[in-house]
Amino acid sequence: MNDPLERMLHRAHRAELLSLAQLLRVNPDGLGLGDLARILAGQVRRIGSHGIGNVARGGHGRPYELVLADAARERGITPGEPEETELALARSWFASRWEKATPEERERVWKDLGLEDAPPEAAAEAAGVARERLGRAFDYAVTGLTYVIRPIGWLAVGSLFLTPLGCLARPVLPLFVPYFAWRALRPSPEQVGAVMLEVARIRQRVLHRVTIGVVGSPSTGKDAGIKALFGIDTGNISPIAGSTKEVAIQRLPGATALFIVNTPGLGDVMESVTEEARQVLDHIDLYLYIVNAEGGVQARELADYQRCVATGKPVLALVNKVDVLRARDRDRYLADARGKLGAVEDAFLPVAFDPLPQLAPGPIGLEAVHAWIAGQLVALGKDPSELPALPTPAVPVAPSPPPSAPESP
Repeated sequence: MNDPLERMLHRAHRAELLSLAQLLRVNPDGLGLGDLARILAGQVRRIGSHGIGNVARGGHGRPYELVLADAARERGITPGEPEETELALARSWFASRWEKATPEERERVWKDLGLEDAPPEAAAEAAGVARERLGRAFDYAVTGLTYVIRPIGWLAVGSLFLTPLGCLARPVLPLFVPYFAWRALRPSPEQVGAVMLEVARIRQRVLHRVTIGVVGSPSTGKDAGIKALFGIDTGNISPIAGSTKEVAIQRLPGATALFIVNTPGLGDVMESVTEEARQVLDHIDLYLYIVNAEGGVQARELADYQRCVATGKPVLALVNKVDVLRARDRDRYLADARGKLGAVEDAFLPVAFDPLPQLAPGPIGLEAVHAWIAGQLVALGKDPSELPALPTPAVPVAPSPPPSAPESP
């Protein structure tokens, strides 16, 4: 996989490629993620190249960087690195659409950006205000706005000759056939621009969108973990079993696109959630699976953990409430839990998200969890800066003391 565009598309979720497939008129049925990414990358290269040139290149089209550079120059933009060029195109489109939009359309775009007050009339002022309020999330939000281009095909060109003026021109039509053939084989700037913006949207989601699934049986400490790790108070931290009744999806305040999914399990939940929630579950990038040290690994825990692993996404097993374990029993208990789950050593950590005050001054083991998440994000091609700083001082897991020597008689 030497094509950078194909590699980027391959890091997206398959469902995120369907809009690009529709725009390029590629039928995705029966295609896995790898094949769909390869076909779409090839089609993007071809649509941005002249048809005659594509034939000369064996149908492969030009490199994406050249196609993108041409699309940028079409709008008076000096091309640079692919991501920055795509974002410059998105900003240019935002400005041009804003100037032509009706007040009602501007209000809709403003709300789509997550802004509630009255939108400015001037495009420059609107972009400035939105960027100031959204920060780095501005580009992410702009690439997510709907951009629709109605392709102009042979029907539109041919219909010119069905008009009365076109009938008078029929005798000289053969003289114009080479010209129309050349024009038909030349890429449309509007179509190419629409494709570039769709690629930009996918790239921003690949880079910034992070969805972390927090899974575990009731009363394992998922809500306390979400608060300790991400600073989100779910208002649902409760020792009552079953307090989390359904999937809860929360966007982390201040992050571009960091989503936390809180679910009691992946068994019955997957069959009872809405279609919207199921799509979010399908897009989870990595899992934190939490086991209660006081309850241990039972049949339900093992089944849910194996469901997480079966998704093919990275899974970190966390044994919560290790503060209540006796120091002399901790290592044996943790080895037993890891063995029952079948978890690898570097994806298994002891933690205490809400320890008893008399046993620990603060949460235990959070740095190790953050380090694991950040490493996985880098491996997935994500931006690890999406992760927030630890909101509270954390306490490392204290090693078990060595067995004491027998006393002298």
